[in-house]
Amino acid sequence: MPLKTNNNLSKNPAPNTVGTLLNYKNSAGPWGLEAFYEGYRLVFSADLMTAGTLQKIARLFKTKPNNKNPGSIINNVDLYNMFSKNAKHAWYNACGLAQKRKDLLTVEDIFLTLLKEPSVINLLSRIKVSGPQAKTFINNYLKLTTPLDSAAVNPVREPITIFNSHDFQNDFFLPTASSTTFSNGVKKIPFEAFALAAKLHNHKIGSLMLLGGLLKATPNDNILQAIFSNIGLTAAKLELFAVWLLDLDYEFPPDSVNGKLLFCLRQAAGLEQHFGYFFELPAIEAAVNLSQRQTLKDLQHLKSLQLLVKAGLLAQTKKTKIISESLVRQAAT
Repeated sequence: MPLKTNNNLSKNPAPNTVGTLLNYKNSAGPWGLEAFYEGYRLVFSADLMTAGTLQKIARLFKTKPNNKNPGSIINNVDLYNMFSKNAKHAWYNACGLAQKRKDLLTVEDIFLTLLKEPSVINLLSRIKVSGPQAKTFINNYLKLTTPLDSAAVNPVREPITIFNSHDFQNDFFLPTASSTTFSNGVKKIPFEAFALAAKLHNHKIGSLMLLGGLLKATPNDNILQAIFSNIGLTAAKLELFAVWLLDLDYEFPPDSVNGKLLFCLRQAAGLEQHFGYFFELPAIEAAVNLSQRQTLKDLQHLKSLQLLVKAGLLAQTKKTKIISESLVRQAAT
C-alpha cells in the first residue's frame, strides 16, 4: 500500500508546511496534474471512474496501482488507490452531479457530497453546524450564480440532487475521464488530501482528508471559503478532529492549543461512551481556556477534565446529552 511510505517519515512535519512537501507539475494524463513527494510521482487516475455494473465497481476497489512507468526509476503512487470506500463514494457522487448538469466538476460538488459522509457530519455537528442547512444554502447559491469557467457550458444551473447512500449499491452511470471536466481548484484536491494524510500519519485518504484537501485547494474567492470562515472551520480544527476521531498516531506539541484540546477530546470520548454525552467543540475549547486562567500550568489538564465532568452533571439536571459551551462556563462558576 502506497501510504506505508509514511513509515519513513517518523517525525511529525512542522505545522502549516504540508503544502511545501508537494512539487506540482502539469502532465499529459487525463487529470492534467501530477506531483512529486519524497521521490514518488503522485498521480490521480481519473480514468478509473468509468461506467459499469456493481461487479465492475467492486473491482475498482481492488485495483492494484501501477508502481512504475516502463523504463522509469521513479515509483508512481496512484492516489485513487489510497481513497477509502467513503471517499470513493463521495468522489463518484460529485462526478455524477457534474455529469447530470452537463457542467464542470466543481469544489461545491465535492463539498455537497462530503456533507453526507458520517465523519464530516460528526465534525460539523461538533462545531454546531447543520449539514442539511449547509447543503440547502449551497444549492440555493448555485442556482443563482454561474461561475465564469462554466458559463459557456451551462448558463443556467439546474437544481442539484444528492445521491442517497443506497444508490451507490446499485448500477448507475459513473462519468469517464473524457466526459468530465474540472473547474479551478478541483485538480489539487486529491494531492492536498494526500499531503494531509501524510502529515497526520494516516494510511488512507478518507472523507476528512478529502475535506482537508478541499479546504486547502479551494480558491480564496470561492463561496466555500466564506462558508468555512463563517462556521469557524480551519485547517487546524480539521487536523485536530481527524487525529482524535481516526485515532491517528500523531501528537501535537504538548503546550500547543491543539495538544491541550486533543487531551480533552480523548477524555471526553470516555465520558461520551459511558454517559452518552455529546461534547461540542466550543465546550472543549471553553474548558481549556478556563482551566488556563484558574490553576497552575501542571494541573491545567486535570482542571479542564474536571470542568467537563461538572458540565456533564449539569446536563443531566437539564435532561440533555449535549454538552455546550454555556454548560462548561456554568460549571466554572
